[in-house]
Amino acid sequence: MRILQEIEKHIKIDAEIEKFFYEECETNVFEKGQILSKHNKYNRSIYFVDEGLLRSFYQENDKDITANFYSEGKISANIDTLFKNQPSRYSIEAIEKSVITSCNYEQLEKLCAVSLTAANFSRYILGNLMLQMANRITYLQHMSAKEKYKNLLEENPDIILRAPLGMIASYLGISQETLSRIRSEI
Repeated sequence: MRILQEIEKHIKIDAEIEKFFYEECETNVFEKGQILSKHNKYNRSIYFVDEGLLRSFYQENDKDITANFYSEGKISANIDTLFKNQPSRYSIEAIEKSVITSCNYEQLEKLCAVSLTAANFSRYILGNLMLQMANRITYLQHMSAKEKYKNLLEENPDIILRAPLGMIASYLGISQETLSRIRSEI
C-alpha cells in the first residue's frame, strides 16, 4: 500500500499497523466531482490520498469556499466530527479521479487502547491534521494575497495545474480576478 510507504517516512510501521491497514481500511476509487463526505453529516473516516486530489470545502452565502487541498500522501478528515461528535461543516470532494484509502477513526482508537505503535500512529495522524489547520490559519491571518499565492506555489506547485482557478482563489481568500492579476505579475 502506498500510504504505508508514506507513513513509514515518519513513523515505524509494525505488523500490527500493517494488519490494521489490510483488515480495517478499504481503498476506493472516486471519480472527479464525487463527494466522499457531505456537510451536516457525521463522518468519522480518515482519508489517505494514494493518488489524485481532494478538497475540503464549506458553504457560505451559497458559495463553495475551499478550506484545503489534499494531494498524494496527504491525510484528510472532518475533525469537527472526530473531536466534537457533531455534524461536519465541511464536505470533502474528489477534484480529479482519486484512489483513497480510508479507515474508521473509532476502529483506530480501539487499536490504540492496546498498542503503543498504534497510539503513535494515531498521534501522527492527529498532529498532521493540526499542522494543516495551523498552516491554514497562518495563511489567512498573516499573509497578503501575493504571499499566499507564492506560498502555495512553493508548497504545492501541482495544485495550480490540477485544481480549477475558482477553487484556488477561494482557498486563498481572494477573487478570481485578483488571482489572475497576481499570476500575471509573477
